[in-house]
Amino acid sequence: MSDSALTPPPHLSASSIGTFRQCPLKFKFSKIDQIPEEPGEAAMLGNFVHDALENLYGLPPEDRTLGVAKTIAKNMWDLSWKQQVSPYIHNAEQLKMFRWQAWWCIENLWKIENPQKIEPDGLEFEVYGLIGGVVIKGFIDRYSTSEKTGQIIVSDYKTGKTPKPQYLDEKFFQLYIYASLLEGMGAGGVEELELLYLKDGVKIARKVEEDDKINTIEIVQEAKSDIDSRCSSGNFEPVTSILCNWCSYKSICPAWN
Repeated sequence: MSDSALTPPPHLSASSIGTFRQCPLKFKFSKIDQIPEEPGEAAMLGNFVHDALENLYGLPPEDRTLGVAKTIAKNMWDLSWKQQVSPYIHNAEQLKMFRWQAWWCIENLWKIENPQKIEPDGLEFEVYGLIGGVVIKGFIDRYSTSEKTGQIIVSDYKTGKTPKPQYLDEKFFQLYIYASLLEGMGAGGVEELELLYLKDGVKIARKVEEDDKINTIEIVQEAKSDIDSRCSSGNFEPVTSILCNWCSYKSICPAWN
């Protein structure tokens, strides 16, 4: 082991594995050095919409109306979110657009499903356990039980644009991890995963197959092995891509200095 050996994080998550596969150095900055990331506008918008929908689905079905959703969003903004967002979005017109974009995402939920007919078993539900011997932690936006089959449906809200088909596998990877953890926790079998792209009002669903579970285990184990190897050597290389334009660590990255 090198004198520069680093300590791996105590657990991984779907997002941290995605970060590592995107750029090992970004993973190091975030998960090992624990350098805080300045929140971007897209991330803040996503968090605002997620919080609003968690509050909406926490209500009795008959109360989940568009009008109630609008009241929830307004109250959230007035109570805390304006103060959270304002330090990063200074222009009044941009703040107004932030609110409109968030509302459009919330409103588009009704294009995808009828919230009054959804019966969540878990909202922002924490999952924790082993996948292929690797400790994984995460939070599921929502999961429910199918009335027809009695099996679980895992749902994930997205506020970005709908990706091209060739990029969908990496988006579903997170949900395969959630499915594996839910089953490991004894919640029951997961039959379907769904990505709800609120910006476009689009739902993309997939059935969970045995090959998907095996592939997920292999990806998690490979990522863990690669992370441990780099921690031993101390070498986390930067990988440049168009995603660097949105990276909080660009100013300290050797690839850009």
